[in-house]
Amino acid sequence: MRAVRGAVGVLWLGLGACPSPATRGESDAGTTSGSAEAGAPAETSSSSSSSETTAAPTTTGPGPDVGIASRCGHDSPEALMDCVDPARWAEDVAFMAQSRPPGSIHWQKVQDRCAAALEQAGFVVQRQDYGTGINVIGTREGTAAASEVVLLTAHYDHVSGCPGADDNASGVAGALEVARVLGQATLPRTLMVACWDEEELGLRGSRAFAQTFTGAKLAVAFNFDMIGYASAAEHSQIFPGPLAERFPGLADELTANKGRADFIAVVADASAEAFARELEAQAEGLGRLTGVMTLTDAEKLDDDAFGVLSTSDHRSFWERGLPALHVFDTGVFRNPAYHCAVGLDTPDKLDHAFATDVLKATTAAVAAAAGL
Repeated sequence: MRAVRGAVGVLWLGLGACPSPATRGESDAGTTSGSAEAGAPAETSSSSSSSETTAAPTTTGPGPDVGIASRCGHDSPEALMDCVDPARWAEDVAFMAQSRPPGSIHWQKVQDRCAAALEQAGFVVQRQDYGTGINVIGTREGTAAASEVVLLTAHYDHVSGCPGADDNASGVAGALEVARVLGQATLPRTLMVACWDEEELGLRGSRAFAQTFTGAKLAVAFNFDMIGYASAAEHSQIFPGPLAERFPGLADELTANKGRADFIAVVADASAEAFARELEAQAEGLGRLTGVMTLTDAEKLDDDAFGVLSTSDHRSFWERGLPALHVFDTGVFRNPAYHCAVGLDTPDKLDHAFATDVLKATTAAVAAAAGL
């Protein structure tokens, strides 16, 4: 997730400023294992184009969990939830969680892993080179309404010098796992899953896609950005006064929950609210408290009022008048290691049970949105 910029954002949050994003190709020295390889230009990043199908995978994903495969179904959104494999998600997070500023070697490896996983899940994969970065986009054509698209996204870049396990290895790994599960289902609408580049540098990847999205109708875009951190400790969740005043019902729920940072947060615009409510219903059916914050058309792009709720890639679609929602763990409002501000953002700090509930609820919600 992009750092909140400007004095208004910092004062509104009541938190210190985060490290500045890196420029493309900046060195990764001083981070977790594998950091010595970063900082070198990616050998294949300039060779991919928006019309290419990905080359043979350079990395392989986790193996199947036979137990999960034997008990899950594919004929309903609820049945698909049982197909989610938390071990696959955890293995992908562990692989991705190294410093990976755009242009670095590990950035390239994560990009390749996105392409390989989507291809293995049955998607037609393209790498969209938009000039300063590369998006990885997988498409699985719908069986009955192919011109209507449901999109699931997450950004794979991060700031230099920070492993970025929650931000946003958790979201990319989550998108790949949902894609794997939904690749087994028959969906009337077309499903696209995208790994965006350069979110930390101003939503560049998602904006490049949104600005050129034509020829189809976007039913809704789901965005993952930080879906792995939770805490059962009382009063571990920050919920600033302006949000509490705007969403008093959610504020009351969080108070009743004793301020625990263990709920799923969803931000939607009015045109995506129905999809957000479906995700909320699925999550709460699992016993996971979920809070939906729906912004009006006037509010969703008002940086002075609720800009902190539009600092990730869902904003790129709101700017184009397209329905989008953001699924996250509230990021800076609960995770002290956001952008490695207080300690490193590493996989051992993530809550696998929380992330699994996010994946299950989103799998069902995306499947329903795609017409299952």
